[in-house]
Amino acid sequence: MVLFMLLSLTCLLLSVLYLQFRWRYRHIIATANKLPCPPTWPFIGNALFFLENITSTTKHLLRFGTKFKTIFCIWVGPSPIFVTSNPSDLKILLNSSTTLEKDSSYNVLKIFLGNGLIAAPVTTWKKYRRLMDPLMHPSNIEHFLPVFNDIAKGLVEEIRGQSQPFDPTNLFFHAAINSISRTIITKKDVDMLTKLKIQKILFAVGSLYTESIARPWFQIVWLVRLLHSDSKRAIQYLFDVNMTYDKLCIEDVNGTNFIHGLEKGSDGFQYKTLWDVSLNNPNGPTDNHNWRDERSTMIGAGSDTIVSALTFVTVTLANHPDVQEKVQKEIQEVVGDSSDVTLADLNCLTYLEQVIMETLRLHGSVPIIMRQATKDTKLSTCTIPAGSRVMIPLFALGHNEDYFPEPKKFLPDRFSPEAARERHVYAFIPFSGGPRNCIGKRYSLMYMKTILVHMLRTFRVHTTLRLNDIEYEAKIVMFSKHKLPLEFECR
Repeated sequence: MVLFMLLSLTCLLLSVLYLQFRWRYRHIIATANKLPCPPTWPFIGNALFFLENITSTTKHLLRFGTKFKTIFCIWVGPSPIFVTSNPSDLKILLNSSTTLEKDSSYNVLKIFLGNGLIAAPVTTWKKYRRLMDPLMHPSNIEHFLPVFNDIAKGLVEEIRGQSQPFDPTNLFFHAAINSISRTIITKKDVDMLTKLKIQKILFAVGSLYTESIARPWFQIVWLVRLLHSDSKRAIQYLFDVNMTYDKLCIEDVNGTNFIHGLEKGSDGFQYKTLWDVSLNNPNGPTDNHNWRDERSTMIGAGSDTIVSALTFVTVTLANHPDVQEKVQKEIQEVVGDSSDVTLADLNCLTYLEQVIMETLRLHGSVPIIMRQATKDTKLSTCTIPAGSRVMIPLFALGHNEDYFPEPKKFLPDRFSPEAARERHVYAFIPFSGGPRNCIGKRYSLMYMKTILVHMLRTFRVHTTLRLNDIEYEAKIVMFSKHKLPLEFECR
């Protein structure tokens, strides 16, 4: 009898909450009901499609996008999410001041990234984006090239030491952390234990973020901190990583590297670091907490995206030896056998950039991004009401047959200047678009090109793995679920 009463009260409470939600968001629900959507279940909507993992979610979004073509709606319980991959709509969404705010699913990222650029509210983001822009200006990134070249040479030697086929993902990750540490954060690399802790943090962050999209309780930060075991471990690792970087930054200030607001390397070249900017800009971070937020964001956002892209470029070129040789020929013509890569070289490596962009289209990088409409926002076929959640499926965007015929084929010429001019500028946006795009786009491309030049002029890459056999594991960024055995043959 008591059990029956408890169940009855629970059902009554859930029904009241459900009806209250429906009433509170009735204007959003009314608009969503007018749009096409996949088949739904009572009360849970399309939640079953999204409770597995984001890899499965990405496949469903690709299928739905192909079916509906324009804006459609998915339902997570009683909550609608507006989804569109229409380039005209994306141009509006990503440039409108009414959709700059990040969705509530990003709340879980704040456990690790705080109010850094990725997860910050718009007011905070505007302040720190202005602060960070000089750091990522081409005139500053150009001075990173000696570091990029040095890291690339070290990576080549590590690869040379491998006698059997292996997955280079970990080597790429350690090199990326080395680069971010020595260029953006301080002027020094961190130890291997710190790099391993960063890897574990990013794995936990990715898992929590993808779970939070379809699990509203994961958006309650204090609950995740309290109950989620991965979160607890990652928070301790984050504390350790912050202590390591704090020590390096203090050493820079007390030592000889910090010179009149610029970081000076052993080669005499000078460039601004994030630490330098924060100390010298009167509008910059005024306490360790804000500084650490931006530092964590740069490490997290920079390393995962770079490593994913480099891994997929390498395995894709191993599957297309003709393209690999064409890239190597361009490298020989532009850079030569042994010279360090210069900015002029990078600007001339146009085919290599096409290969990188086609790889990002084929395999994806960040599979989805989420925004929230703070005011009514008019799109091509409907008006999204204020308070709505908006999903942009970037992976599905790159597989839209209207813009990329035969999307499963690897065709770098899709990104030739002539082909790109014929396509809507928002038909493919691996670095997002609009004012809240990826601040590190130039950094990533320059770093990846430098690494690939040194690697591909030294080795031919082979593999027995077929691209169709790759099983993706999507977190915040797309990776392969299984090891990618690659053989590096000295040229």
